[in-house]
Amino acid sequence: MRGVLIAAERSGSGKTTIATGIARALSRRGLRVAPFKCGPDYIDSQHLARAAGSTVENLDAVMLTQRALEQVFARGCHGRDMALVEGVMGLFDGIEPRRFGGSSYDVAVQLGLPVVAVLNASSCSYTIAALLRGLQSLCQATPLVGAIVNQVASSNHERLIRSALELHTDIPLLGCVPRQSSPLAPSRHLGIATAPEMDENYYETCANLVEQHIDLDALSAIHLTLAPQWQPENTPPATRLCAVARDEAFSFYYQANLRELEERGFALRFFSPLAGETVPEADCIYMGGGYPELHAPRLSAQHDLHQWLRQHSAAGRPLLAECGGMMLLTKGIWDSQGHFHPMAGIFDASCRMTDRRQALGYVRVQEPAALAGLVGHEFHYSVLEDVQKPCAFALEKVTNGKRSQDGFIRDRTVAGYVHFHFGSEPSLLDWLLAEN
Repeated sequence: MRGVLIAAERSGSGKTTIATGIARALSRRGLRVAPFKCGPDYIDSQHLARAAGSTVENLDAVMLTQRALEQVFARGCHGRDMALVEGVMGLFDGIEPRRFGGSSYDVAVQLGLPVVAVLNASSCSYTIAALLRGLQSLCQATPLVGAIVNQVASSNHERLIRSALELHTDIPLLGCVPRQSSPLAPSRHLGIATAPEMDENYYETCANLVEQHIDLDALSAIHLTLAPQWQPENTPPATRLCAVARDEAFSFYYQANLRELEERGFALRFFSPLAGETVPEADCIYMGGGYPELHAPRLSAQHDLHQWLRQHSAAGRPLLAECGGMMLLTKGIWDSQGHFHPMAGIFDASCRMTDRRQALGYVRVQEPAALAGLVGHEFHYSVLEDVQKPCAFALEKVTNGKRSQDGFIRDRTVAGYVHFHFGSEPSLLDWLLAEN
């Protein structure tokens, strides 16, 4: 099986554009690309999936055990020609410095992924060789097999870089990508625009850029150092129905979470809160994150949707709402202009958008006791206000032990800012679906 990790020395080096371009370019050549994203990111994952024309899997070495990580990877590789994994942040950036636990490097070591480093050449030339040598010196448990230099300013700039790499490293240079006059994708507070907002021209432009400046023949010939082992399992017949919110406002889901629901006997039915769609016969509702604040007036007007959510919750049927999904279940959202938009009102609190990030990172559940030790991830720009009851979750940040409170539980309705992976231990899904 062929495969590679596209990593970088830091965020902002251009690995998402390059990985997206590689996924689309290889797919255009007829390769069946298995796309993956390291870490808990949803937005880059969507772009990789759309570029490759395939579902994408998240590879998270913090929320998942090595066994679970291997299974997610092997399943994603099954029936594919090449695994294309996009890293997160810098190659070694994780939750601890000794073995770089939780980093892209950690994922690469556990799964046998050779590394191709994307290096940003802005405002430097020969020093690129030192950056690459530094990465290589710490990349001891899996091979660093190539480099792609991004943001190259001119043909002379490229000549300087190539000469330095040839003289001072033994790492093959797979390509030099020129600086673009403007970003290929617009950005907002959580990252670049989501895949549903982009047209096909973006993916074709990324692919054309890669085709012109990267040696795809060499890159697509790289093999994994460990062969993924996957034995297909039979999915049980569906006996229950889970309604999953999915539209421009709610789109943040791990593919493995949706699959886990199916493997527990749920048929999935996607519905659009923005369109006011309801699924009254649903046994369970799953509302992921996204950008409800960008669509708050429209969501506020969906009174039938609000009533359905309230009735489902009051009936004691399972309802899980993560981050943006939770915002819809509060009394309302204060947008960035200070306007209040009423929502479903299941929980006696409101959300207010801010102009700065309020939380980012992995957290470990301390309470409720049944979920103690469960690790999730939070990333949001809003805060809860006017909370009338104590929060249900006591959390501890994985990296520094800082304590915080989050979320609500009412009967079998669970909502909070934290995103959880259903393959984690202990299992949030076991707890949510347990019969009382």
